[in-house]
Amino acid sequence: MRDSFFEKYKTSEVTNTRRVINTPSAFTREHFFYIQEAGYLKSLKPHMSRRSGLQSYLFLIVLSGSGEVAYRDTAKPVPATGSDMGRRSGTSAAGDGGNGSLATVHAKAGDCFFLDCRNEYTHISSEDDPWELMWIHFYGPQCDAYYDYFLKQQTWHFHTAHLAELTAAIQSVIRFHEEPTDDTDLLTAQQIVNILTLICIEANEKGNTDSVLSDKLKSILHYLDEHYVEDISLDLLAERFFISKYYLSREFKKEYGTTIIQYILTKKITTAKELLRYSNSSIEEIARLCGIDDASYFNKVFKKMEGCTASEYRKRW
Repeated sequence: MRDSFFEKYKTSEVTNTRRVINTPSAFTREHFFYIQEAGYLKSLKPHMSRRSGLQSYLFLIVLSGSGEVAYRDTAKPVPATGSDMGRRSGTSAAGDGGNGSLATVHAKAGDCFFLDCRNEYTHISSEDDPWELMWIHFYGPQCDAYYDYFLKQQTWHFHTAHLAELTAAIQSVIRFHEEPTDDTDLLTAQQIVNILTLICIEANEKGNTDSVLSDKLKSILHYLDEHYVEDISLDLLAERFFISKYYLSREFKKEYGTTIIQYILTKKITTAKELLRYSNSSIEEIARLCGIDDASYFNKVFKKMEGCTASEYRKRW
């Protein structure tokens, strides 16, 4: 299948390449995910590529062969893995990554990289085993949020169980831009969301390695769902589930992306919204039904979360 897909090579002394470059409209830039470039490359001999300061995200797959990728990641360093990490002039092992040094990874077939291109990165194919790469440079209004979500569980260098789906998505994007239609921007945005979803799912799957802790957090979440109208404290949860309240607070936020207090408040306000829409109860009574005895505090929390008062919400809906 690869032979038929990559038959349109642009040949140079360094690479065989199939790529598309895109200049999106102002409307697309403002509202959609869009590509700046996507393509396939087969290296013929080593050639260093170095970039930085790009408002772009790069997702890169090594299809075959090997090489090196270095990245100046100031957010979350990749773990050092012995032979995978090396020190060279101007680079360092990932242990220094928190200081913004270049972390270098020996890349081989099946490796994936998700990089924020505002940071410096380089890549070079090996001389003895030239690599084949597939990549997509993209951006959009929600890219930063997706990347932050991804980095909570994962590092910029990873392996995936969704390699076939991710490869197919990039292939589709290339085809869309080689034969553009009125729907190209929408279809491209759909595929980028698909890629980001698969990557983030992978991150969550790999992040849930402690099954005992994960099961305990699920039990605590279920308890909160059943008892959120009651007076719940960290001390109560710690005692009930035999866990340090400080450890619980940290791991709950890491697992679910929110604090326990914020989760409880969100449940209360969601219930309040249902009662405001589907009951004739007064706002004071609704506040009590949600476990908030102080109507003034209820209104303050409601407005902070919804951007309007409870009375205004009821009128609008």
